[in-house]
Amino acid sequence: MTSTALYCGTRWDEQGRWFYELLGDDGTIERLPGIGTRLAFRITDSGRFCLGYNGFGAARRGRLACPRRARVESGRQCEQCRINEGWSVVHSHRGPLTALPEQVRDYMSQPHHLYIAYFGDGMTKVGTASASRRDRRLFEQGALVARFITDSPDGLHVRDLERTVTERAGIGQAVAGVTKTRILTKPLRPWAVLESAVADAAEHAAGALPAGITRTDIAWSGGRDFYATILAHGRFPVATEIAGEPGEYVIDAVTAHGHTIACRDAAGASELVLVNDTRLVGRRIELDSTITATPEPAQTSLF
Repeated sequence: MTSTALYCGTRWDEQGRWFYELLGDDGTIERLPGIGTRLAFRITDSGRFCLGYNGFGAARRGRLACPRRARVESGRQCEQCRINEGWSVVHSHRGPLTALPEQVRDYMSQPHHLYIAYFGDGMTKVGTASASRRDRRLFEQGALVARFITDSPDGLHVRDLERTVTERAGIGQAVAGVTKTRILTKPLRPWAVLESAVADAAEHAAGALPAGITRTDIAWSGGRDFYATILAHGRFPVATEIAGEPGEYVIDAVTAHGHTIACRDAAGASELVLVNDTRLVGRRIELDSTITATPEPAQTSLF
């Protein structure tokens, strides 16, 4: 049995459970449990497609398919879907909340949090999370540990604080997904070392907050189980990126975090294969459970 869908990446809930999100040709969304699903598929077209846009209003909540099924050369959305979603305005908006597009106004009006995330090997970033997606945001980011350093009344205010921390403390707002995966192929430090590193980074960032901002110091350790699993199994020394080239692939996951999927080795080795699925996002895939991990040129790049 085969079916064709657009691969939208890994998705998380507030408890850290994860799924593969697929967008069907008819516009329906399917989420397959990450654990227990052997994702066997082929890619027949190396092009990338728009993922559509998220609706935030009462009448159109959740992911909506791109009406034009547009191809994209960069990013994950075509220009029209970026406009429909409204985030393109938010990123540059400096006015009041009431001036934001209706579809994102309510979301941006809820309380937000400012955090410092740590990914290992000295890599940190400053980021923001809404109250409704606080833990989910960190799971999506692939943070191993984090500290929430202040609360904010809305999404515009917290973005100002984020920019301030970047400017004054020199902490960036992004770490590439492939970098997060490659860090995990290196020798892993004891968990206490990670907790100490994020605590130091959070203290440095909090010191850059403007006067009058109430500081918090709330620890988040959502990556601990994932970290323990790959530490116990061991990893192959080279992480794999699925480049999205035509071919057949099998992802047989043991655990995952962010865009890093730790997979069983097709040859039966005890070590895990760390796969980053970032470049697979936006590809059309054809699911086919009969596909095996028999070595082929396309699969050699995966395993």
